[in-house]
Amino acid sequence: MPRLGIGMPLSSKSANVAVTLIDDELFLNDVSGEITTPFTGNRTNKILQSQTFKTTWTTNNAAIPNDLYEAPDDSLTAQAITATSSGASDVYVKQSSITIVAGETYTYSAHIKAGANGFVRLYHSDNIAVVANAYFNLSTGAVSNTQNILTSSFDKMDDGWIRVSITFQTVNASSSSQVRIFAAAAAGSTATGASFQAGTELLYIWGAQLEEDSRPTAYIVTTNAVVNVATTELGDLSNVWDFDGTDIMLEVDPENEGAFEEATQNLVLNHDYEELGSELVTNRDFASDTIWTKGSGWTIGSGVATCDGTNSALLFQSLANTTTNDTFKVTYTISNYVSGSVFVGLGSGLVQPSGTTRNANGTYTQYLTKTSTSTSFGFKSISFVGSIDNVLVKQVDPNDRWSLTGGTSISDGKMTVTGASGTSLGFQSVLVQGTAYELTYTISNFSSSSGNTDIINNDGATIQSISSNGTFTVIFTHSIASGNLIFRAASGTNSYQVDNVFVKEYAITPLNV
Repeated sequence: MPRLGIGMPLSSKSANVAVTLIDDELFLNDVSGEITTPFTGNRTNKILQSQTFKTTWTTNNAAIPNDLYEAPDDSLTAQAITATSSGASDVYVKQSSITIVAGETYTYSAHIKAGANGFVRLYHSDNIAVVANAYFNLSTGAVSNTQNILTSSFDKMDDGWIRVSITFQTVNASSSSQVRIFAAAAAGSTATGASFQAGTELLYIWGAQLEEDSRPTAYIVTTNAVVNVATTELGDLSNVWDFDGTDIMLEVDPENEGAFEEATQNLVLNHDYEELGSELVTNRDFASDTIWTKGSGWTIGSGVATCDGTNSALLFQSLANTTTNDTFKVTYTISNYVSGSVFVGLGSGLVQPSGTTRNANGTYTQYLTKTSTSTSFGFKSISFVGSIDNVLVKQVDPNDRWSLTGGTSISDGKMTVTGASGTSLGFQSVLVQGTAYELTYTISNFSSSSGNTDIINNDGATIQSISSNGTFTVIFTHSIASGNLIFRAASGTNSYQVDNVFVKEYAITPLNV
């Protein structure tokens, strides 16, 4: 409780309330007029995927190439926004279906680096009536053309990166609010200019965050869900405030500015194997009789592709920007089924590889891995009489977070490791020599006739041996210079599936501060 009632938080939400300033190193007067602590009990990033802009994010007059760039944290996780045509307007990436509460203060931030364009527009809409946005000059830091914001920030970082933010107060509650990042050539206009070709890298983007706070706080990585972080509580170091014995121990590793870092996030990217790339099929709903190559017996009309029963007839198109060994999640719908069967396939003749044959109405999902350089994708009739619709094809693990060898594959939200006498493995380089870690992972469908399966790093030193299904946790210190965390099959008869891999630095010892 505050001593003598001094410093009770005051809010400027009521127009006639005066804001009282408190001279206390543990408290701030924020832009909403409230007196708050710089260390809050919990922080949440409401954006589902904060640095992968090819899956839950959608594009408008823009593309996100597969290329990755060095991010502010020195990882190769940043991406670029490119235009699909010269001189385009409204070039942006967008994430929707974000839940917000009416009357609360939010801050939307992103890490941006100038490319061909030198301006960025941050934008939030409650998708009902109110938009908050601002343009930032990435060279000068000037903020202009603001709308419904309380304040903004512009923080320069290394290697040309800048973290920009807008803070605003919501009017309406919504479960479908959205955030956007626009590339622009000038303030007040979403045009990207015409002095470049389509595909030119306009902006580099990384680390988007939407949080219920009056300032941008430390960046929280999200991969496929909202992430809530519990932070260190404040304690009774204040001359004004009494925290009644609350623990205030700060953590180790203060940053250059003197702030203290929070507990590390999961070091493993795509830890649940759910990352998917952008849609690869053109004219996926057969809205027009274009793009698809129709073999004898196939026709397109009324929003479906229909086969008349001609055996071995092909319906296919080319998938751009794909390579051998890429794996794809394929979903499609069969309707108006009469007889025969059909399968989805890749490669020349759609047989390398091919999916399961289907002979009934329904929506089906298949995972296929390319084994040739052919870019063909489509359907092959086995005397099939019926229709195909709603075709979706997305690359699995599009940013190659995991390196796979010897038959290891990713599908249906899991990594499968099988056989190949110890050469079948999946790995990421996330470990640092001399650092202690806590590793948690889930094993399912374990099968072996020759002993254990090892989870090891790449000099052959065992981190933990496993011989059954379950969720396991192990604490270890990485002792070698190479940094790969490897899931390996111990012999040609072993196989198992991996999911929910978490690696966090362990046992941070508080310093005397």
